[in-house]
Amino acid sequence: MREEQLLSVGIDIGTSTTQCVFSQLTLSNTASAFSVPRIRITEKKILYRAPLVLTPLLSSDTIDAPALEDIVRNAYHQAGISPADIRLGAVIITGETARKANARAVTQALSQLAGDFVVATAGPSLESILAGRGSGAADLSLHRGRRVLNLDIGGGTTNMALFAGGDPVADGCLNVGGRLLRFTGDQHTVLSFTPAMEQIALDTGIPLRTGIALSDADQARLAQRMAQVLEEAAGLRPRTALYHALTVEHELPEHPDAELFTFSGGVADCIYGLSPERNPFCDMGEALGHALARSLFFEKQRVLRPAETIHATVIGAGAYSVAVSGSTVQFSGIHFPLPSLPVAKVPFSSAADIPGLAGAISDQLRIFEGECALYMEGIASPTFADLTAAAREIASAMQATNVKVLILREDMAKALGQALSRCWPKGTPFLCLDGIELMYGDTVDIGEPLSGGRVVPVIVKTFAFSQDSGRN
Repeated sequence: MREEQLLSVGIDIGTSTTQCVFSQLTLSNTASAFSVPRIRITEKKILYRAPLVLTPLLSSDTIDAPALEDIVRNAYHQAGISPADIRLGAVIITGETARKANARAVTQALSQLAGDFVVATAGPSLESILAGRGSGAADLSLHRGRRVLNLDIGGGTTNMALFAGGDPVADGCLNVGGRLLRFTGDQHTVLSFTPAMEQIALDTGIPLRTGIALSDADQARLAQRMAQVLEEAAGLRPRTALYHALTVEHELPEHPDAELFTFSGGVADCIYGLSPERNPFCDMGEALGHALARSLFFEKQRVLRPAETIHATVIGAGAYSVAVSGSTVQFSGIHFPLPSLPVAKVPFSSAADIPGLAGAISDQLRIFEGECALYMEGIASPTFADLTAAAREIASAMQATNVKVLILREDMAKALGQALSRCWPKGTPFLCLDGIELMYGDTVDIGEPLSGGRVVPVIVKTFAFSQDSGRN
């Protein structure tokens, strides 16, 4: 096998709109003819972008699940693709919609519709990274050699990811978005607003009640304060109490030291002047976009327009959410896919770690009650004695666990897996794969093996970064 094409889907259920994008990923063996196969995703091609559709709601806290399913089915029909054709991808539910009462049930139902291996998730950190990759900000940081901060501004939240050398090094999320305040068709009468918008209005000194009319000047003041909060996040002005009040989960570093900025999400089209009509959603999106276009971000000409704006997150979900393992995989008796396994990290990077391996693994299995994937760095060039000793320690600690999944960074999964198969009773289900880098606190979804069983697709869901060190 030199090349293999796979179909992937990204489904993003956002505060304002629902989007579906279908992609074709190319798996290629990049190794020479006489080397161990090295399978990589070498090309990502967008096949079809479904039209944006307003996210259907039954009430302020409930998604209209049947209507949403109809939207996704229609997107498949328009693309000429069957759910059975999909091998990879992601369903993500973002912003304010992630807080609806039936959000989890909706994503689980859609993941069944969307194919055998599709992850459903709503973590702000993952959204930030996917948006930055889907927009092209990650590539900009790699090719320009500059630190790039991507701000993905949707209806309910702004997801921010800082990239250096193509990799995410920090992320954050704020309750700042275009849909925090909605108007009736006259564009001035307040229809509804969120608690976050109420905080912004109080800070600005503008009275806010449903049914009142907001002047263009008041809308501009509210939008300017929202833009200032984003400037505070980027380190362009000192942070205020409002910034901290609007933070979701965790903050960007106080001084992210971004050299370039990019914007994506629905509001980005208003920033870059790409919106074809005036305020089509009757919300604060257009005013916020105009405020950001006049903000400190643009003052020193450090803003670039990325390759994708409004479709960034959904393209990231469909084309950038998946990694493939190394080609030295060993597994037996495993029923795929393996969804939502938390990652327990065990120190094992040299032969000196082997004597304490069983104890370290047992400690982690106790914390996670056995339901986890064990991650170890591994040894770059292990001896037969190293493999045998490590396998004994691992097999002893994992003997009673139902989930026997080991993930290594170094290229040693097949050799270690063969050693483990000699330690456990014949037919014991287990999976040992390599070529994946993880952090403690990550969660992984492991899909059906690809390329004749030589590689395994893995979606890594990272929920938080260290504020100073980033991913290692």
